[in-house]
Amino acid sequence: MKEKTDKSFGIIPARKTSAGWEVLLIEQYSKIGKNTYWIFPKGHAEGSELPLESAKRELLEETGLQVQKIVPEVLFSLGYTFVFAGEKIIKTVDFFLGIITEFEMVLDPYEVQQAKWYSLDEALQRLDYADTKNMFQEVQQFLQTYPG
Repeated sequence: MKEKTDKSFGIIPARKTSAGWEVLLIEQYSKIGKNTYWIFPKGHAEGSELPLESAKRELLEETGLQVQKIVPEVLFSLGYTFVFAGEKIIKTVDFFLGIITEFEMVLDPYEVQQAKWYSLDEALQRLDYADTKNMFQEVQQFLQTYPG
């Protein structure tokens, strides 16, 4: 089977509330099957975009949200493989942690079925894939000590 590598970039949108940190998850339409899955906004770079530029653009396109602050100390990476059109895809997604302070969303109806803010514990339960949950545990640990 032929193999190819694929790289995407995303934002983990976070906001601090009186009850603690929350993150935004999107229910994204799968390009592989006729299903949806819960994940953070992400996508491919276009043209000569830098990773952070791609991540910010994807967040804006998929949710209508803009990042007010990127947490510079951290980058969270997710890796997985899948088969599409007879090819094995080795995928990596690098996520930046972005603080959101304006919350009016406009979802892309072609990519996103719905979006919702979740507490850290709720988000861990809502995420669909084990590899994403494993990565998110690192995010949880970081946010539990991050002053915002």
